[in-house]
Amino acid sequence: MKRSSFIAAVFFSILAVGSSLQAQTRGQFPIGYVSVQKVLTESEDAKEAAKQIDTFRQTRTADIAARKQALDRTRLQIANAGGYFSGSRREQLKVQEKQQEAALQQAQQQAQTELTELAQKVQESLRGELGKIVTAIASERGFMYVLNSDTAVLAGPAPADLTREVLDRLNASAAKRAAAAAKK
Repeated sequence: MKRSSFIAAVFFSILAVGSSLQAQTRGQFPIGYVSVQKVLTESEDAKEAAKQIDTFRQTRTADIAARKQALDRTRLQIANAGGYFSGSRREQLKVQEKQQEAALQQAQQQAQTELTELAQKVQESLRGELGKIVTAIASERGFMYVLNSDTAVLAGPAPADLTREVLDRLNASAAKRAAAAAKK
């Protein structure tokens, strides 16, 4: 009996030492979390991206509205062009109407394509910067995993919440880029 008790004590001692070494190497909390939604609404980069997309959308909307007004004017001219001697004028206006309709549709499609491309470009840039910062913080703090708290974390310890630190670093990075751009 004494030998089995001794073996059990040695086994549990080794297990306890191994567990404490493993805990020391990976940090107190092996899993961190970030509210990506909060980062994407509060970071300076995200706010700038939203402004950029909104400005683009307003510009394209104004252009499309102007084209639509021109098409409406042409349609009104067609409706008002009557009589026997106005037949050739009406045909010219119908040709013009078809051209304007085609140009309007093309402008709408192009605007939608460009808006989608701009949104993807901005999103990739934000994701890239966010990924670098989250990876750096996780490495510094010894986190093995970092989760999106908006979709995967219901509760967690406050020290594992990296949201504020990620926001601060993103904003600091944006400020550095703005300062560098101002020097140019």
